[in-house]
Amino acid sequence: MYLSDNNTIAKSGVILEYNPYSTEALKMVDYIQEKVDEVKQDTIFENSEAILGGISSTNNDLQNVSDEDYSRTVLYMIAGIFIILVILLRSIIMPIYLIGSLVLTYFTSMAFSEIIFVNIMGNDGLTWAVPFFAFVMLTALGIDYSIFLMDRFNEYRDENIKEAMITAMKKMGTVIISAAVILGGTFGAMLPSGVLSILQIATVVLVGLFLYAFIMLPLFIPVMVKLFGKANWWPFHKN
Repeated sequence: MYLSDNNTIAKSGVILEYNPYSTEALKMVDYIQEKVDEVKQDTIFENSEAILGGISSTNNDLQNVSDEDYSRTVLYMIAGIFIILVILLRSIIMPIYLIGSLVLTYFTSMAFSEIIFVNIMGNDGLTWAVPFFAFVMLTALGIDYSIFLMDRFNEYRDENIKEAMITAMKKMGTVIISAAVILGGTFGAMLPSGVLSILQIATVVLVGLFLYAFIMLPLFIPVMVKLFGKANWWPFHKN
């Protein structure tokens, strides 16, 4: 039962003490692969190829693919968003700290979600799908709010910087907060699903939305605007 019909494939079973879906089990897959490649040296299996299967191995492969897609997606999204913001806002400085605020919000949201699901609820960790989908959704939504505010701010670029920012926040604050509350309710409807990946993605996006709408946009962005002054529109600003 452990040999193929032509006696060219031998099968061995490994039973883990860990939950097959746990982070420990996924790490064990790579360890097992390394040990098998190591111990087959100087044996009749030296020229054979060891292939791992099973639930843990499948999830490990999915995580590796997801990590590769995540890195590529992050690079493309940030580059694309930066180019669009430069064209839309006529600035290189503003896109830099707007994207920085989004990245900071994303990692903070991931940290809060890990505290909730790992430290409080006792899960093994965030699932492999969370970083990828949470980043895409949070970045897409957050950059919309940034454009709402900064595009209105650009309309008053010839006025005093402080007054221009305050006016833009007064006019767009209600719109941004309303959008955050509505989207928050939409993602909140995903929480009763009971599916761990959906729960975690919804939590990251919810935390990120309110963090960005109530802290980053009203506090961090105005500080950056005030700090750079007229340099906000570098190198397109005309004296």
